[in-house]
Amino acid sequence: MKSRNIILGVTMTIGIFFVPNIALGALDLVTFSTNPQTPGPNQPVTVSIQSYAIDLNSSRITWYVDKEAVADGVAEKSIRTETKGFGKTVTINVVIVDAGGARFDKEFLLHPIEIDLLWEADTYTPPFYKGKALPTYKSVVKATAIPRMYSTADDPALFFYEWTINRIQGVGKGLGKGGALIPMKYAGSPVPTTVKVSDPNVEGSARSVTQNILAVEPTVLFYEQAPLLGTVFDRALTGTANTEGTTFRVRATPYFFSNDNMANGELVYTWQKDGATVAVGLNPNSLELGKAGTATQSSKVGLTIQNRSRILQKAGGQVTINFSQE
Repeated sequence: MKSRNIILGVTMTIGIFFVPNIALGALDLVTFSTNPQTPGPNQPVTVSIQSYAIDLNSSRITWYVDKEAVADGVAEKSIRTETKGFGKTVTINVVIVDAGGARFDKEFLLHPIEIDLLWEADTYTPPFYKGKALPTYKSVVKATAIPRMYSTADDPALFFYEWTINRIQGVGKGLGKGGALIPMKYAGSPVPTTVKVSDPNVEGSARSVTQNILAVEPTVLFYEQAPLLGTVFDRALTGTANTEGTTFRVRATPYFFSNDNMANGELVYTWQKDGATVAVGLNPNSLELGKAGTATQSSKVGLTIQNRSRILQKAGGQVTINFSQE
């Protein structure tokens, strides 16, 4: 499922790259910065220059945007401009004349980039669940980067990717390697995930996006398993539930346990009724309750689910079923 970054979830716009065209070697000592640091397409941006080799405060600085002069003056160290749409470049030239009369020229290209960093946890949710499968202890998350440098229809396979996961660099990189598998840590512990994307044919085009992916605790919810309707997923049983029947089957559904362990039958269900452990039949995810006599009765049901392979994937809950008087 998608989580888009602006930041997450949501599109994270990360864009500009600089392609320098240096007239004099000394201009390697002039650097550029932008505010915001990562403007997207058709967005206003402040472009600034810095230097520790040239006294910019006493220099006359002239700025050109697409060959048109937009600013000129002493210590004119920044301008306000706007990016264009995908595939369109803003060409910015700056001419610096220092107090001694030496002239320095520099050019860079302002090009918008967007990167969607999407992730999906390989954990279980029941049918028709409208939420997102969430990562838990030692579950696996698949992350996918979708860059757009030149148009909204860019082919992701044409870009070079480098992944940094939990501050470990180079865990996955290569041309077209737009996906990575992320092993999660303990619940409540974020795993910082960074992908750097570049056009291998354009020097200086690399840009990165980072997202902290947080593991949560698994959980279990109870539902009524009706004889004719099956499991009633649209109404979870919480606290107490009332029934006018003489039998009632409680169905337990785990959330966010690892799918591979679910498929291999590695979840252990331990049921309790009124404080005593009870055995279940071939379907360990449900327990049938019955009423004795005609008076009002209550049964307190508890359950613990334990993943044998990932021992800290564990969840529990309880519900009370009230049988009405006949």
